[in-house]
Amino acid sequence: VAWALLQEDILFYNPFPVATRLGAQTLSVDLFGGKDTRGLSTEFCAEPQFICEDMSRTDVCQGRLGNCWFLAAAASLTLYPRLLCRVVPPGQGFQDDYAGVFHFQLWQFGRWVDVVVDDRLPVREGKLMFVRSHQRNEFWAPLLEKAYAKLHGSYEVMRGGHMNEAFVDFTGGVGEVLYLRQDIPGLFSAVRHALAKESLVGATALSDRGEYRTEDGLVKGHAYSVTGTYKVTLGFTKVRLLRLRNPWGRVEWTGAWSDSCPRWDALPAEWREALLVKKEDGEFWMELKDFLRHFNTVQICSLSPEVLGPSPAGGGWHIHIFQGRWVRGFNSGGSLPGTETFWTNPQFRLTLLEPDEEEDDDEEGPWGGWGAAGAWGPARGGRIPKCTVLLSLIQRNRRRLRAQGLTYLTVGFHVFQVGPLGWLLGLWDSPRSRELLPGLLRADRSPFCARRDVSRRCRLRPGHYLVVPSAAHAGDEADFTLRVFSERRHTAVEIDDIISADLQALMVPYMPLELGLEQLFQELAGEEEALSASQLQTLLSIALEAHARTSARTSAEIGLRTCEQLLCCFGNGQSLTLHHFQQLWGHLLEWQATFDKFDEDASGTMNSYELRLALNAAGFHLNNQLTQALTSRYRDSRLRVDFERFVSCAAQLTCIFRHCSRHLDGGEGVVCLTRRQWMEVATFS
Repeated sequence: VAWALLQEDILFYNPFPVATRLGAQTLSVDLFGGKDTRGLSTEFCAEPQFICEDMSRTDVCQGRLGNCWFLAAAASLTLYPRLLCRVVPPGQGFQDDYAGVFHFQLWQFGRWVDVVVDDRLPVREGKLMFVRSHQRNEFWAPLLEKAYAKLHGSYEVMRGGHMNEAFVDFTGGVGEVLYLRQDIPGLFSAVRHALAKESLVGATALSDRGEYRTEDGLVKGHAYSVTGTYKVTLGFTKVRLLRLRNPWGRVEWTGAWSDSCPRWDALPAEWREALLVKKEDGEFWMELKDFLRHFNTVQICSLSPEVLGPSPAGGGWHIHIFQGRWVRGFNSGGSLPGTETFWTNPQFRLTLLEPDEEEDDDEEGPWGGWGAAGAWGPARGGRIPKCTVLLSLIQRNRRRLRAQGLTYLTVGFHVFQVGPLGWLLGLWDSPRSRELLPGLLRADRSPFCARRDVSRRCRLRPGHYLVVPSAAHAGDEADFTLRVFSERRHTAVEIDDIISADLQALMVPYMPLELGLEQLFQELAGEEEALSASQLQTLLSIALEAHARTSARTSAEIGLRTCEQLLCCFGNGQSLTLHHFQQLWGHLLEWQATFDKFDEDASGTMNSYELRLALNAAGFHLNNQLTQALTSRYRDSRLRVDFERFVSCAAQLTCIFRHCSRHLDGGEGVVCLTRRQWMEVATFS
């Protein structure tokens, strides 16, 4: 809930008289903390306009909310009407059958979301609390801010962020961060090239003590839009200028090439008229060397292929989008390749088939934009053919969790070259991953940082690669989206397994009972000649303890609830005959042998990360989704799986596979069940 909206002297006013009736009815309760403000409406603006003339960067002036990152991105978006119309659909206004609501389109993790908001805005002392326009009666920017707040849960969670996050949400593009230093080559060319390609560009003056204003008019810890570049010549000197804008709509740079700087007098009058606007609007020019001295990062959002349309070569863009999740105890293996759990991280096979076309390019430095060379600037690597691929990793839905005290995790990804083992990729599974992944050559890696979006352009030779996204710390949980872009042909698939079971795992093992065990069964069964769940528990307790003594392992216990499950799986649901017990005992001994392989310290438990390996060794091949569900169900709070839990899991899989195999319809693994048959299967889960 937005902290500011809970203060007693803040009311929600309906700013538009025409919407007084509908405004109160369409109050977004979720957004405003459930406070009923009906009856508080009053007229705020006599002649409201959604858009006055056109949408420009001067329409975006920051209010009391610390969301300069969002507003700087919105100001940059206004430079490109084509992009802005996607976010702010045209044809909306306060006339022509106005219904009291507005629509906005925002990109969220692979799809465009239509966000509908009413026309009620937070007002204090007769003024909008948050973003406003220089023109008092224009409201597209405050309503866009409200739509973004609604999408993420509240205004409060918009405090603090990175421009690239909003850039990506406005365009579906791919955000990259350039960390600046004094001798960085080609930055001016990179920014100029990016702006020419309609990329959104911003800059941040980082601070370790929050926002504060410097003597020369800059605000440290603040985000600025980069809205233009220009080269001017003074005598024999070429000066490279960047145009920036403070989303406050005021407070400007006062150093060289500022609005009042006398250096402008040395330029031709037509240049001054075209470039210089002498008013307090938050926009100013700055020389590149001063920019590098005061700013720490440049954030560039390249437009995604779906926004850009067909590639210049006419061959179309090659895109893959994967949705995944890191789960504690299953596939959240940490970011260090040498650790024992790293192999559990999600893995994606990337095959680069066609190298880039070499181009002559006189651009400076290592950046440029989406072009035939595919990288920022000219292709590198000499005569060695290289493929350019852009990888983007996004943490999904994390900002809305700020209300629960959670922040962005530190995340990133590694790219490993498979090399001569490429032929194995079609057979790559968990056991091979654990064995071979530590020996693969790392071809590239992204930075690991606590941002929503982490991206990297990789220049790789044609061949096979594994992309391994991970959180920095093993056990961190989050949803993620991985995107792969290239102009040249590539293939990308998630490393997964097909659900199946080895015939050996489903066959009844031939395991004759020892005489003493058979006699014990008959003694417990009595005249019924069948065991109940409690009797089975007693028999297994004695039998497993005797087996543990002969194998020098820790004795395993099977609880009553698991025994009831075993009766359902191997008996008739109520009791277990000697014949059925013989089948069960044969399976138990095989599962015990499999479990012991992964219980290396003979503690009676194995790490939950290894459950997938143990099930694989027992003959069950399961996909990632199913294995994740089983791991979450059968691990304990210490991320351990004991023998009883493993038996319960293996027994269920055995019975379900057996049951379904009787109903195969002759197709490719298609099982046709009646409702009654499905209910029988469901009782095993």
